[in-house]
Formats: sequence, C-alpha cells, structure tokens
Amino acid sequence: PVTINGDAVFEGNESFNLNVSAPVNATPSSLTGIGTILEDDQQPTTTTIVSDLPDPSVTGQSYAVIVNVAGSSLSPIGSVNVSDGAASCVVTLAAAMSPNSSGSCNLTSISAGNKTLSATYVPASAAFGASSVTMTHQVNAASTTLSLTGPATIPLNQPASYSFTLAVTAPGVGSPAGIVTVQSGAQSCSVTLPSAASSCAISFASVGARAVSASFAPGNGNFTASSSSANVNTLVFARSDISVTKTDGLTSYGPNDLLVYTITVRNAGIDAAPQIRLVDAVPASLDNVAWTCIGSGGAICPAAGGVGSISQLHASLPANSQLIYTLSGGVNGSPLSIVNTATAQLPADGTVVATTPSNLSATDTNLLDFIFRNGFEDATVNAANGSFTFPSVSLRGALNSTAVAIFSLQDQSGEVLRVYARVLDGELQYALAIRSKVKVWRLSNWQTPFAEPTLSWVAMRTADGFELESAELR
Repeated sequence: PVTINGDAVFEGNESFNLNVSAPVNATPSSLTGIGTILEDDQQPTTTTIVSDLPDPSVTGQSYAVIVNVAGSSLSPIGSVNVSDGAASCVVTLAAAMSPNSSGSCNLTSISAGNKTLSATYVPASAAFGASSVTMTHQVNAASTTLSLTGPATIPLNQPASYSFTLAVTAPGVGSPAGIVTVQSGAQSCSVTLPSAASSCAISFASVGARAVSASFAPGNGNFTASSSSANVNTLVFARSDISVTKTDGLTSYGPNDLLVYTITVRNAGIDAAPQIRLVDAVPASLDNVAWTCIGSGGAICPAAGGVGSISQLHASLPANSQLIYTLSGGVNGSPLSIVNTATAQLPADGTVVATTPSNLSATDTNLLDFIFRNGFEDATVNAANGSFTFPSVSLRGALNSTAVAIFSLQDQSGEVLRVYARVLDGELQYALAIRSKVKVWRLSNWQTPFAEPTLSWVAMRTADGFELESAELR
C-alpha cells in the first residue's frame, strides 16, 4: 500500500496495476501485481432530519426527531445535537445501511411559535467530517382548563374564598403565566400566575343569589385562555337577628272590653334585614280593629296605620332598629279566651337567616273575667265636668314600649274611657280610648305632650247617674 500525504480531498482508495517485463538476470521473464493507494483524508458527511412528528406540536409536548448522517464510504460514528434554539436533545448514532447512520431523540419545546430545528453531527472519529442541517417545526399554544369551587352561602359584607384549578390539557405540559380573575358582577379578585396562591376572596354588599365565575388571561402566547366550565352559585345572606314580641299588658278581659296590643319587631343583628313581612291575623273575637305603626333606629313603617289584620312588607329593617305597632280592638261578646299571634316572615329565598327561629312569632292570650289592675286609681263620673292630671315623672320610670292602660273612667253604663301610656325612644306618649254609645271602643293617635297632660271630660246627668258626652287629653 502507498499513501499520498497533503491531499485534503477525499477520493477514496485507488488501485493500480504493476507490470515488469524483460528483467535482466532474473526469472521469470515478466512480473505483474496490483497495488492500492489508501485514502487518508476525512470522509465528508451529510446530516438530514428525516422527520419531526407530531408537527405541529403544542407547548410542552414531546416530539420525536429522527436524523440520518451519511458518509462517503463508511457509516459515520458519533452523535447529533438537536435544538430548537432553547430546548435540546442528543441522538446517539447507530450504523444503518452503509454508508448511513441514524437515530432519534425526543425534543420538548417550552414555548409556542415557528421553531427552527438544527441538527449538528459531532464525529466520534477524525475519519469523518462534521455536518449540520436545519428545518422548521410549528409549536402551537397548549390548551388550558379552569375549574372553580367556593361556598354555597356567605354572610353579607364578609370576604369569602374561592379556589381555582388551572390545568394544561394533554398532551401540553407546563406552568402557564397570566392572571386568573374570579368575578360576579362588579365584584372580583385576581391572582397573577405563577403564584403559590390558588384562591382569592371577594365580598358582596347586598343579599341575594350570585353566580361566580373564573377566567384565565394568558400572559404570553404559550397557552390559551380559558373560563370555568361551571359557575359557583353562592347565596349572600344578612346576619340579622329578628324577633317579635306582643303583649297587651293583661291576662284577662271583660265582655265588650277593649284590648290594646303592642307588637314590637326588632333587628338585633349587624346587618339590615330586607323584605321582612309582619303578619297579625286578628281573631274573629275582636271587632273594630285598628292599628298604627312607628319606627325607630332607622326603621320605616310601610303605612302609618290601618284597620283589620296586619300584613306589612318592610323593604329593609336596619340593624338595631325596631317597629312598634299598636293594635286595638273591642271584644266581640264574651269568648272564653282571645288568642292573638304576630309573626315576622323571612324572605323565602334564604337571604335572611333566623338566629333564633322561635323568636319570629309571639302570641298573647287573654282569658275572660277581666280584672283591671294598673296601679292607678279608677275614676267615676260624678259631676258634669271633671279633669285628671297624669304624673308623667312617676309614670316614665314605670313604663316601657308596651302600651299600658294607666287610667279608666266609668259612667252609669260602665267603663267608657281609658288612657294608655308608653315610653318610646325616650319619650312618654299617651293615647286616649273612648267607648261609644253603641259600645264600640276607638283608640286615638299617640301624642307626646310637653308637660304633664290633663284629661278633661264633659258628662250629662240622667235619671240613673252621669253619662259621658266627650273627653279630651292635652
């Protein structure tokens, strides 16, 4: 063999024939032989990307890159570095049909876009030259899914936490960047990803049903936007404490008597209570029923007064407020008992929760055989004219918001006049009740006198005594 040094071009091994004829002083008379010139230059190579499937792929999805490296006469040995500019993998070549070598590796692109794949052959022997090739590969944004969980009920103005789960849809993989927003109407909260937090809190300033949803807005083009597949339905309720009390200050009554009830509806909670209805179905044993209403602490009566049963819807009962109803009616005949119930009805949608359900209703029961006991003297009409001044200073300390009969007046036909008193919002108030000649009781409007009030009356003498004609309290 013969080598030729200094030639850098690979031509491969060359053979030649050698003929010797007519040698001198030698036998045989001719000689022949074959010689070889060995190639000592590097073999050039050609690198090819055979396939890059699947194409297109999505962010985070692995795809197989198959490469082939061809030599001039021998199968190249070594490896191929494959890269998309950010991610890379290495192919270890295996000899294939000469002069080819091939192999594959899995590449995962971590961002979306039109990628330029490069494959660079790294020879493991000086007998082979390096080579490289490029081709394009499309990576699309990976899809995302978003789910949301949260409470079924929350108190008014109380922050409530809603948790979300953002997932990348297979075959995509990765940690999306962007903003997840939890929203219902004008109320919202958000979390910027990536973040360790997977929840945020919102509160609502009004009661009612809320549909809460979540949405993801990606911060780049590597992942798609998404919204929660289902809303969280949350009911916002008021933390109210509604109670009803009812009393007429008595336990018994007489035939054709007058009963005056004080009904108090209170909200002792920290939130205003919307849509509270007061219902008082007056029993048939009461006639000529009339009622008045006054609010305190911000409560407003739907109507200042009315006749018959009460069914009043209150748009809002503020925290620490109350409504005072005064209901009066005459006893119809002589029933053995009179039972009267007042009830506060809460909204059917659950926007107000009763702290103590038993406090929503109050019943007052009176039995026949009325004995009038009030701590003050009863007066009898025994003159054509008369008067009585009430000791307001003493009364104020003995009364509360319940209407109590503090004075009664009798004429020849029996009891014909009463004066009721109560203390409401720190003010002492009076109301006059008079029985007509047809024995029907009527309760006047409540009044707040500036000084101690005086009851004055005028009567007419008859053969049997005195008969009340008129009375005035001022």
